[in-house]
Amino acid sequence: MGGSREPTPLRYDQRGLRGRLARVLVAEPTNEIDWPADLPVGIETVVILDDEPNPHHTLRVHPPGDPTRVALVVFDQLALCEDVPEA
Repeated sequence: MGGSREPTPLRYDQRGLRGRLARVLVAEPTNEIDWPADLPVGIETVVILDDEPNPHHTLRVHPPGDPTRVALVVFDQLALCEDVPEA
């Protein structure tokens, strides 16, 4: 009987992220200078392109199914998906 747990934001020193799905934890994801990320409004899940956050504390991500739309998002606005939704 698993209770719902709050997603845990990524850590600044977390590695092994490339290719993983992440939940977006904020309504409007931003980059390191607080500019809106170039992602669809209301997006809930992204694919991480980098293995770890860069020195500016961001990760390159894209919406699932749209690898041409790459955006920078601050690492602590994301949490790894523990359960992958079925297609």
